[in-house]
Amino acid sequence: MSTTTHQPVTIGEPVVVLVDPVLNGRPFKDACAELGYPVVGVYTIAPTSLNRMSADHADGDAATLYGSEPIDLAGRLDTLAPKVHAIVPATEPAVHSAAVLADTRAVPGNPLGTARARRDKRAMRALAAARGVPVPRYEVVRDLRRLPEAAARIGLPLIVKPATGAGSHNVFLVTDTGRLSAIAGADPCDLFGNPIDEWLVEEYVRGTEYAINTFSHDGRHTILDVWEYRLPDAGDYDNPYWDFVQAEPDPVIEEFALRVLDAFEIRLGPCHIEVKTGERGPALIEIGARLPGAGIPRLWERHSTFRPYHDTLAVYLGREPAIATAPPRFAARLGMSFVRNDGPPGILCRLTGLDEVRRLPGVDTVFQQARVGDLVPTTRDLGTELVKVHLTAPDGPALTRLIARVRELITVDIEHE
Repeated sequence: MSTTTHQPVTIGEPVVVLVDPVLNGRPFKDACAELGYPVVGVYTIAPTSLNRMSADHADGDAATLYGSEPIDLAGRLDTLAPKVHAIVPATEPAVHSAAVLADTRAVPGNPLGTARARRDKRAMRALAAARGVPVPRYEVVRDLRRLPEAAARIGLPLIVKPATGAGSHNVFLVTDTGRLSAIAGADPCDLFGNPIDEWLVEEYVRGTEYAINTFSHDGRHTILDVWEYRLPDAGDYDNPYWDFVQAEPDPVIEEFALRVLDAFEIRLGPCHIEVKTGERGPALIEIGARLPGAGIPRLWERHSTFRPYHDTLAVYLGREPAIATAPPRFAARLGMSFVRNDGPPGILCRLTGLDEVRRLPGVDTVFQQARVGDLVPTTRDLGTELVKVHLTAPDGPALTRLIARVRELITVDIEHE
């Protein structure tokens, strides 16, 4: 990927560098504007994926750099912006790149030595195992023809996924050896358009899946909230996005998350940790040292005292964030529902009930991804759902009832090919 800029001259004033500000770029840029900082946008995502995710990603950038090698980007950034005050990872692939850039500038950031493990699932599994954090049994496979051998050693069911993926893209549940052949036809790139060089083959952990969101300042950690993935039945799955709800506090899960933060040397900023509670206790599924996706920060801003973008900027600027003195207070219990196409691809013939859903008390936002007449794919990952609904309720039982009503109102008909 070549590196270009919107502005070939040097920016003499202090700037904030946002690395991969794509899915949540606008609120980060708005927060920078409030603080009086111009933004240099650094984009490491492959161009085709970058434009698909956000065609207007560069809007609001004082200057824009495109590239894939952090060291090359660091040299170009030195010429472009001598006064960098913060380098912030804004999206999943930015975690490692931002740490490299921060290390070259000696600005606040999490340790470079564990940066790759906070992004790449191969390094993630290895570091966790070395530091006593339970993870599923796994192997790394480069040649997909070796999948049957790895499956025989690990045992079925198992999960196969790219080492650098996200959002359940290219994640496969394997319940029988016949399913292994289907993986050979998978997208050869991860969610961000990067070629998949190796696959993670790991034990499928049966149990409840949780996402724990945290925020750290000077090595002190705050649990922001815990979310539970709820599926329509008790079957095994590779796409967790059905109902996603804020859960009651769980000391076991929260203590495990704090252990993960220390093992991965998280010192500052937000972190998103995914855990499954199997027969052997909690096991780490994933860690990402950045704000969570799926629109959770938007819900936080609207329904809590926490300002995720402002506080994230604060710690990367070396300042004390508001969250350090007061844990977040929530005005409601938060959740979201995903309306999926669980069958084969087809033409969306009917999608009704959205107007009624929008009028329900507690419905925050309805995101319609597909329109009648569209060819819709099988919903296999985040972003390919037909509809996503953000929800709020006074408590957990009320949220469960609201979700049931939303699902009752929305009707979908798909003419499958």
